[in-house]
Amino acid sequence: MQYSNGMKPLLLSLFLASSLAAGPKIVLVGDSTVNNQGGWGPGFRASFSPDVEILNLALNGRSSKSFRDEGAWAPALAAKPDYILIQFGHNDVPGKGADRETDAKTTYRANLNRYIDEARAIGATPILVTSIVRRVFTPEGKFRPDSLVPYVEAVHAVAAERKVPLMDLYQRTREQAEQLGPVGCLSIHAVTAEGKPDTTHLGPLGRHTVGLLAAAEFVRVAPVMKAHLVPGIPSLQVVVSPDGKGDFKTIQMAVDHAPFVQDGQRLIVEIRPGTYHERVIVPQDRPRTTFLGSDARSTVITAAMSAKEAGGTFLSSTVDIEAAAFHAENITFENTFGPGNGNGSQAVAIKVHSDQAEFRHCRFLGWQDTLYAATGRQHYLDSYIAGHVDFIFGNATAVFENTEIHSLGDGYITAHSRTAPELTTGFVFLRCHLTGENTQKGVYLGRPWRPYSRVVFLDCEMDAHIRPEGWENWRDPNNEKTAWYAEAGSQGPGARVSGRVPWSRQLTPAEAEQFRPAAFLK
Repeated sequence: MQYSNGMKPLLLSLFLASSLAAGPKIVLVGDSTVNNQGGWGPGFRASFSPDVEILNLALNGRSSKSFRDEGAWAPALAAKPDYILIQFGHNDVPGKGADRETDAKTTYRANLNRYIDEARAIGATPILVTSIVRRVFTPEGKFRPDSLVPYVEAVHAVAAERKVPLMDLYQRTREQAEQLGPVGCLSIHAVTAEGKPDTTHLGPLGRHTVGLLAAAEFVRVAPVMKAHLVPGIPSLQVVVSPDGKGDFKTIQMAVDHAPFVQDGQRLIVEIRPGTYHERVIVPQDRPRTTFLGSDARSTVITAAMSAKEAGGTFLSSTVDIEAAAFHAENITFENTFGPGNGNGSQAVAIKVHSDQAEFRHCRFLGWQDTLYAATGRQHYLDSYIAGHVDFIFGNATAVFENTEIHSLGDGYITAHSRTAPELTTGFVFLRCHLTGENTQKGVYLGRPWRPYSRVVFLDCEMDAHIRPEGWENWRDPNNEKTAWYAEAGSQGPGARVSGRVPWSRQLTPAEAEQFRPAAFLK
């Protein structure tokens, strides 16, 4: 996957803004075995910290000749990078046509020399890269050398003559292929549209593992770049695209079939813009999964399932997160079962049983019981949550920060379900904006789904739809003795704290500190 200045890879627990990029710039040029669709570019990108800018300009089907002839080389020079990694060969071999093929001993070498001269002329360091192997074996299971060998030899010769750093990916990927064997290589092959193994291009695991090999070769020849390597094991990235141009067409297929990550790794599922009409489950054996979109309004996971139809509220969710350390950014989670489908039935957009879950720039859309923050520590930032009745509910330890909480009618925002006073669970709303529409009688901040329900609003802007009493006891006065509801720093026409029910609390600044994210989510 290629990241522009506006979109950096998402690391284990850190979403870094593009403004942090101030380190070296690397440009990759080459063919489809380098680019982000079938090449090693994604794994290479994941190996380096976000301060390294990596621009992958490699294109399908290009040779050392056609890449220049078609004008693709000019942007590489215009980017004025510190390093330019150059890998051609697959489309230079005989049989590729006059517009692409070159002779390994003459024109191919001449092209490489020209790339070197022009890279050096702009102050960049050119690095020659040998082609990755075609993973083809004899019937006896022995690796079969192919037509790439003369071009690999030419790269070695030019690198030695011109004193240019050389990344020998042909040798590294040959060693990898021989170690895996014909059967093991199936795990790194791409798959053709007909479902057959593609022994040239790389699937998700191949893009990752060969990218790691490329990163290791790069820091070998450019040791100063070791300081920019990601500590631990880099993330694994796959792409979901409804047009079939990614690794998977559906999100559930990516969850089910992407390679499993190792301890310390994260699976990043890039979800390209589209409306995904599917119900998604991220099971417990998929920890450290990230759903990464580019814009929440254009990247929507949606279904219309009511509790009645599903057999219960907890079975109605569009998305069910069971795995630990789940992250999402720029995604809409939606359950469209609502007023038009008959009021009065719960219909969950997302159910989250995930400790250390984090959501940024996400939208949660529903009617009744939109967001089920079930268990674990959860953090929602810079997001939008809409619903009507109990639309944020559950027993998680959750913080909602800088988020718009939008009521679609008279009802209740929260229904927390803490069952005992010693439990540390609760909902905290920090610097949120409470908005509403179609409200007549007004909206309660919450009511206790279980007796020891705990909800706190800190420094929130509350519009006029919030009822003066703030809280409701769920038709049981006994809940007033056990529910723990509090505010501090409320502002706006809905912050009429003098009218709040007497069994709620107004916190002092010192008392409010325990509900700040660093303390509450500890």
